[in-house]
Amino acid sequence: MLTGPALTLALALSAAPGASSGAVVDSIRIEGAGAVSEGDLLEGSGLRRGVSLMEVTPGEVRQAVLSNLNNRGYLEASVEVAWPEWHEDVGVVRITVSPGRRSLMGPLVLSGNQALEARELLRAVDIEAGRVLTPGALEQIRSAMLERYARHGYVLASVDVAVLPFDAPAPESLPAQRGVECSISEGRQILLGSMDVEGLRTVRKVVVTREVLLQPGDSLDMEMMRRSIAAIYDLALFSDVRFVYEGLSEGRDSVDLLIQVTERPYRELDLGAGYASPSAMILSAFWKHPNIMGNNQSLTIGSEWTRYFSTGGGDIVEPSLVYEEPYVASTKWKGRFTLSYLYFSLPGLDERGYGGEIAISRFLAEKLKLTLSYSLSRNKYNETGVGGGEEEFDWTTTSRISAGIQHDTRDAVLDPRHGHLLGLSGGLSGGFLGGRSFYRIESEARVFKPVIRDVILAWRIRGGVVRPYGEDEEIAPGERFFLGGGSTIRGYAFNTVGPEDSEGNPTGGRVMLLGNIESRMRVVGGLWMALFLDTGGIWEEVDQISTETAGLGVGMGLRFATPFGPLRLDYGFAPTWTDGLRRGRAYLALGHPF
Repeated sequence: MLTGPALTLALALSAAPGASSGAVVDSIRIEGAGAVSEGDLLEGSGLRRGVSLMEVTPGEVRQAVLSNLNNRGYLEASVEVAWPEWHEDVGVVRITVSPGRRSLMGPLVLSGNQALEARELLRAVDIEAGRVLTPGALEQIRSAMLERYARHGYVLASVDVAVLPFDAPAPESLPAQRGVECSISEGRQILLGSMDVEGLRTVRKVVVTREVLLQPGDSLDMEMMRRSIAAIYDLALFSDVRFVYEGLSEGRDSVDLLIQVTERPYRELDLGAGYASPSAMILSAFWKHPNIMGNNQSLTIGSEWTRYFSTGGGDIVEPSLVYEEPYVASTKWKGRFTLSYLYFSLPGLDERGYGGEIAISRFLAEKLKLTLSYSLSRNKYNETGVGGGEEEFDWTTTSRISAGIQHDTRDAVLDPRHGHLLGLSGGLSGGFLGGRSFYRIESEARVFKPVIRDVILAWRIRGGVVRPYGEDEEIAPGERFFLGGGSTIRGYAFNTVGPEDSEGNPTGGRVMLLGNIESRMRVVGGLWMALFLDTGGIWEEVDQISTETAGLGVGMGLRFATPFGPLRLDYGFAPTWTDGLRRGRAYLALGHPF
């Protein structure tokens, strides 16, 4: 060890001109790497030409190179690193690599499994023969088997994974298959015993326990338990949920579940505002109580108001009261009862209506939801015809039955990155039910797919038709389709795409088609940029569908991630317009357009 004057002298010599070049890496010499490039070998090592010898160590370089070889299937590679001395005039790092043969996935050999058949375990391991065998692939095999055992209550199982020798001798330059041996210790099967809940103040115990996807006596499936915790959080009644398994550490074959919860202030007042287009603003206010009788029944009261600022103005006001029952008659059907009122006043269109709806829904599968409903409404309306005359339709009571099915695999509702939403719904009004006779069918598909890292391609296709039948010939304004604005076709004012009356006011239509495609790209942090193309149209009849009467909007926008969803600023214009860029429109809203 150098101390005192000797250390000072050594530091002075290292700083002298003749010794300075040895303090950095001047060159890197690699031998025996075979088909692996220098860049792939040194990835993540910190070693590069010009780097100071103080910034990286031989051990770090060796470990990084060895890891890079292992991750490319060279499981038996060896690496030696020769480091330059400080007194050398030229800093040369010498790396000698012996990669060995590249390993490919061969047969799986199981031992120790008795409770689960080999077929079930092999089916759980989704790794094809011939795939490059890496430490990550071995861990994937181990995790898949442990997960399958946990699904059957063997939560104490362990799996040791080891590679076997190569199947046949061959030159080291050629990859070859080798088997993987899985030595399994199953342990005991653990069953679920009793369930109890701790921390409740206003919520009933059954509200929590019925969300647990297992019953006493079932095998302790930890995946189902994780989903149960998520379901309890989804009730929106608790700020914290924890599962404690009493008896697991003591080695009992049956463990009791203690659910520890912390209730949160769950009454909500939701206020919202946004521009559907520069000429229309949407305001909303809703008060919600999700636990009015201690059993997770919810009550929502509020209204949405759309205000038009264009020539002639106008308002659409829709107050409503919604009661929801999570388990109708203690079944998995969810019930909803709605009372609503409609005030629809636009230039050339005017409607008043009120009514109620009863709906039930349930999940047929994990992501597949079915909804059935019956509604009774009473309304009147008048409108200005194409020739300028006004038609008035007096108060009429109408019954309707509806059904809808939806498959939703989106990873997040407010800001989806992958997955899809597919929906189909239909309703029959009037006829033998009484009232105005018409039917309505609507379908929609939304798809979200990551293209490359931080680039998401999103698209939507939507279509619908509403038509009268029997002696009726008209459709009330509130039942017609409208397009145009920040959530449908950007570049147009709100609901202005489609048929117009003699004064140029939009009247809506009976046939609707809409297509959107959007590329969302992260810029930095929570800031994203979007490029979009929207197209679609509104027509009175199917045979009128034409590109000449459809709307087309293109543009770009910014998204900024917030806890409530992305804050969106879009700028769109219709390229068919003269001087379209100058006449473009900006849209500010919370959430993606779809």
